[in-house]
Amino acid sequence: MNYNQTFEEFSKGLSSTDLALYAGAGLILFVLFKDRLSPVQKLLGDLLSQAKGIVAKPIVTESQKQTLVTPASNDVFFDLIASWKQTRDLAVKSGCSEAVKVADQMFPYLSPTVCGEEKA
Repeated sequence: MNYNQTFEEFSKGLSSTDLALYAGAGLILFVLFKDRLSPVQKLLGDLLSQAKGIVAKPIVTESQKQTLVTPASNDVFFDLIASWKQTRDLAVKSGCSEAVKVADQMFPYLSPTVCGEEKA
């Protein structure tokens, strides 16, 4: 290795083997320090958002996605059926056969067409 050569001379001497070696070293460093890159990523994201004048979006992890509440459904019929199913399952779990019979008798009246006829 010649320490007195210029950058042009050094760059002319680079071969594909040298580039593969540098890429491999970079990959090894990334694997070793990927757990510690999150603060660096956050810092760079904050700097970039300040440079653009945009507020940074929070990063949501997979564990946080599981705890997020889903938006309320506007489908009343589906909510009604889900509530009936939960009630019936609880009656079955408790072993009360009369409650299961009453829940089963209620099911035909959960149809939106039946309720629509009564209103008219």
